Order: sequence, then C-alpha cells, then structure tokens
Amino acid sequence: MQNRHTVLNMIRSSAQRMAITDGDRRITVLNSMCSAAQRMAIADGDNRSLCTKTTIGFRQQMDHTVPPKEFKWTPGNMINENFKLGDNGHVCVVLNRQIQVPAHVVKSLWTNAAVRCAVDGGSNHWREFLLGQAVAKRPKGAPATAPLEPLDVITGDFDSITEETVDFFKTTPKIHTPDQDATDFTKAISVLQPVMAQRKIHDVVVFHDTSGRLDQVMANLNTLYKAQKDNCNVFLLSGDSITWLLRPGKHTIQVPLDLVKTQRWCSLMPVGSMAHNVTTTGLKWNLYHTQMEFGGMVSTSNTYSTEFVQVETDANLIWSMGAYDFEDKLRQAAK
Repeated sequence: MQNRHTVLNMIRSSAQRMAITDGDRRITVLNSMCSAAQRMAIADGDNRSLCTKTTIGFRQQMDHTVPPKEFKWTPGNMINENFKLGDNGHVCVVLNRQIQVPAHVVKSLWTNAAVRCAVDGGSNHWREFLLGQAVAKRPKGAPATAPLEPLDVITGDFDSITEETVDFFKTTPKIHTPDQDATDFTKAISVLQPVMAQRKIHDVVVFHDTSGRLDQVMANLNTLYKAQKDNCNVFLLSGDSITWLLRPGKHTIQVPLDLVKTQRWCSLMPVGSMAHNVTTTGLKWNLYHTQMEFGGMVSTSNTYSTEFVQVETDANLIWSMGAYDFEDKLRQAAK
C-alpha cells in the first residue's frame, strides 16, 4: 500500500508540473520566438560554416569514424517468455481500444508490471477485461487464479470514461490532463516519465489495437516519436503485432524462433522524415545503404532469414512485427 502511495505522489507531482497557466505559456512562447529570431540572424559566412560542420559530422557517422549507438531488443520477453521487461519491471498502459492481446499475455505482463495506468476510455476496456476474466471458464481441476493487481492511476481529459467505470474504479486515483494540444496517450506518458526515472523503469507496454481509425493509429505512432528518450522505450502491443521506434544507430533484434519458423511478417517504415542510409541483415529481403521515405522505398511484408536481425539507420524508423498466429488459427477454425 505504501508503495502505491509513493507512485501516486510522484504522478501527482508530475501532473502539477504540466499545469502551466496561460500567462506562463505566453511568456514561454514569446521567449521561444525571440530565440528563433536570434538563431535566424546568422551571417552568410557563419551559415556556410555550420553547414560544413554538419556535413562532416554526418559523413563521419556514416563512415563509422563516430561509432553508431547500439541497441538490443528482445521482444520475446513480452509475448512468450518472461513477460517482463527490465530489471525493475515495466509500465503497463491501457488505451481506449478493445484489448485483443491474448488474455494470458495481458495477465502476465500486468502482474509483472511496476506501474499500471489506464488512459481515459481505456479504463472502460480494462473494466470489461476484468469482468470477462471473472466469468471465464477454468479448465476442470485448475486452481482459482488470484485477482489482478489494481490500477495505480487513470489519466486523461475524461471525455470517454463512463459513469459505470468511474464507479467501478472509485478508489483508483485519477489525474485530469485537460490540454487539448496533445493526445491523452502522450499526456499519460508525460505524467509517467518522472515516476519511471525515479524508479529506474525504462519500458512501457501499451495495450492498443491497430484496426479502426487511421488517425488514432497515426497519433499513437506520433507518441512514439514524442516519448523517445534514452531511458524510455514505448512498445505498442496489439492482438497481432508489436511496434516500436528504432532511433538512429545500430539495432539487434532477437526474434522468437517460432516467428522465424512460421515466417511471420515484419516491416520498417520511415514515418515522418527521410532515412538516408539504412542497412539490414537477417531479413529475407535486406536493405543495403538504402534511402527510405514515403513516396520512395519502404519495407513492408518482409520476413526473417535468421533469429537475429540487425538494422543500422541514420534516422528514426518504425519497426513492426507480427507477434501471434491468430489469423491462421481463425482461418482453420472457420473451415
């Protein structure tokens, strides 16, 4: 109980820092405009020097004079092995979409989480999940399962949460984040990040869904970009995929062997900006110093040639991979 109060106090402190008055915001905007004007007042000679330094730095990185930053990823820990990320656990976040992730995966990730959060209407779906599990049939002779850990906090502007859900979670702390210039998901990450930094938690597992509204899917991808920090990795986990951001550097992704054997799909998407130099190994169709951008090259419906995939990139890329074989099982059941 004391641990839960500590989490709540840290979350409340974070939420208070987000509550900027209109006057403070105008001052911040004015200062930003002044700084921008100062940066624009650069002599032609200085501008040429800046471009030269930037070009040299880019070439050094591509020639590996400056070693690329290295990242290692083990998505199997989320879906079929430990169901835990990091030494200090992870954060679980429920968005406002029906939970399609297998129930045993959801329950294991939830149990192993250090902090648990529902975002506005996501609390409706978490309530439905809990009620559904309560009436689910257990195999004959199987022991009764312990109740899941309670939510630590519900955040959002609260335009989607129902009265029934408010009453269901009446003892759960609620943090109101009314700013309409950011999505409830983005604001939730901002509230949680100070807690994560204090407790040295680096990973966020988000229960969401990729079907339905394209604008919400794109907004979730935008949050991956806005949330990127060295100590914050955000994973979007849906009923059939895992998606996260690959930042500039060299990435090694250990793919679960069953996904390699069944030739599940994977993709690399240059969302938001061009990637000038992308090289991969371990894929069926690899890229070699490829320039990627929308309107040009993207990599979709790819698959694996080995358990270890390496991606080296000079810009942000969205990595997405099939996580389960739902589609095949559903087709077989329909026959």
